[in-house]
Amino acid sequence: MTRSTVPVIVVAGFLGSGKTTLLNHLLRNSGGARIGVLVNDFGSINVDAMLIAGQADSTVSLSNGCMCCAVDADGVQDALARLLRPRAAIDAIVIEASGIAEPRTLVRMVTELDDPRLRYGGLVYLVDAASGSSLRTRHPEIDRHVEIADLMVVNKSDLVGDDELTRIRADIRAVNDTAPLVVTTEGGIDPTALFDVLPRDVEDDRVRSRQLTLDELLDECAHEPRAHDDAGRHGHLHDAFTSVEFTSEAPLQPRRLAEFLERPPAGCYRIKGVVSFDVPGHRQRFVVHAVGGFVRVQRETWGGRPRVSTLVAIGTDMDADLVDRRLQALVDDGQPDPNGILSVTRHLVTAH
Repeated sequence: MTRSTVPVIVVAGFLGSGKTTLLNHLLRNSGGARIGVLVNDFGSINVDAMLIAGQADSTVSLSNGCMCCAVDADGVQDALARLLRPRAAIDAIVIEASGIAEPRTLVRMVTELDDPRLRYGGLVYLVDAASGSSLRTRHPEIDRHVEIADLMVVNKSDLVGDDELTRIRADIRAVNDTAPLVVTTEGGIDPTALFDVLPRDVEDDRVRSRQLTLDELLDECAHEPRAHDDAGRHGHLHDAFTSVEFTSEAPLQPRRLAEFLERPPAGCYRIKGVVSFDVPGHRQRFVVHAVGGFVRVQRETWGGRPRVSTLVAIGTDMDADLVDRRLQALVDDGQPDPNGILSVTRHLVTAH
C-alpha cells in the first residue's frame, strides 16, 4: 500500500530448524520483491549459482534484485543503512538471528532503530518438527524465544506423523497461544504473508540493467512450492494464511483503532492500512502498520484521494467473524473522546 517504510523481519530458530532453507525459499519465490538479507557469512546462504550477480566489499548482489550482507552483531545497523540506499530499492529485509544475536536482543534492536525508513516486520521462529520436543527439554531457552514470536513455523513436518505434529502444535500453543502458527516442509512459507509485493516500474533505472530473474526463467505456476496442511495434504503456500479486509467511508475512532493495533486478535500476524479520523488538526491520511503489537504510524496528505479507511488483517487460524466485528467497531460513533487521538499519534514517525 506504500513503499514509505521497509519491514525488517527477524528469522530465528535452533540449529537445524531450517532458517537457511526458509531464507533461500524467500529469495527464490519473492514474487518480484527485492529482499535484503543479513547473515554472518555468505556460505550459509546456498543461493543457486544463477542468482549470483557480483560482490562488493561485504555485500553480494543477486540477479533477482536482492542484496545479501555479511555482518556481525555490531554491524547490523550499518548493514541496514547500506541496504536502504535508494538505488538498492529494497522492499523487505530479513535478518537471520543464528550466530548474530539472541532473538530478543535483535527484536529490541530493530524496534528501537531511529530510522523512519524502517519498521519492525516481526519475529519468525522456526521449530524442527522432528527434534523440537527433545530440544525444548535440553534447551529451555527455546520456550523463551517461542513466547515472543510473532509467527511460529513448524518446519520439516514431513518427517513426523499426524499425532506427533498435533502434539507439537499443542506444546507450542501452551507457550504462545496468540501468534499465528504455520506448518511447513522445506521452509515453504508464503512471502506475501511477511511483506507486500508491489508492482515495480520496469523502466526504473535502478532495475533496468539486470539478469533474468528466476520468476522469468521458470514457469511460476508449474514450479510453485507446496506445503503440507494440518492433515498432511498438499496445498498452495497461501492456503495457510487468511485475511480479513475492512473499508469505511466514515471516520474511525482513534482509541479503538490503537487498541486493535496494539492488541490484535489471536492468530493475527500483521495489520496494514490507511485510516481517516474526524479530529480537528488530525484529518490527514494515516498509514498504519502493526506486527505483534508493535505499531508504526505515518501521517500523509490525502492528495485528492477519497477519504476512505481501509484495513487488512493477515494471519492463520483467525476467527474471521471476531476480527470483522472488531473492525466494524472501529467506526466513530460520535462519542466525545478529546484525548483519544494521542493513542495513535504516540506511534507517529517522522517522514525521512
